[in-house]
Amino acid sequence: MTSQPAPIARASDATVVPLPLTDRDAGALAPEGLSRGPRAATIRLQLNCGPAAAAEARAAISMLEGCAPYELLDDARLLVSELVTNAVRHSGAPPGSTVELEVSAHRDRVRVEVADEGNGFVPRPRTADQSKGSGWGLHLVERLADRWGVDRRPRPRVWFELQLT
Repeated sequence: MTSQPAPIARASDATVVPLPLTDRDAGALAPEGLSRGPRAATIRLQLNCGPAAAAEARAAISMLEGCAPYELLDDARLLVSELVTNAVRHSGAPPGSTVELEVSAHRDRVRVEVADEGNGFVPRPRTADQSKGSGWGLHLVERLADRWGVDRRPRPRVWFELQLT
């Protein structure tokens, strides 16, 4: 039996993976390895599938400040919170499972992917009789994201992209 690495419990434990730099970007690195200028970086982490997951996902996006425009990161924080909350509440993932988060930030765009261990579902448009309560997550993604979609393999995964216009 092989043991799996422990999932990352906090955004501060996340791995930030800078993408390859061009010569023009080389001087933009801060001592911590995160750019304070317009260069690309990617964060990949696993969150415990529980009530703190959405806040940890928002904190992870905040780690990318300086890598993408603030307005894109601000919208990404809102949308990632909705998608991670959906994964926790509606995925049917087993107890003790994780939610995978990958965020790539570039000078003109942000891409976010959220995957869970549930069975997935077919997204449906919001209807007029859903005016109260929950059900706003995918509606917000549809309204704010430039592109979004659902991949079902190997794990259910919802992704979105935000881009400067």
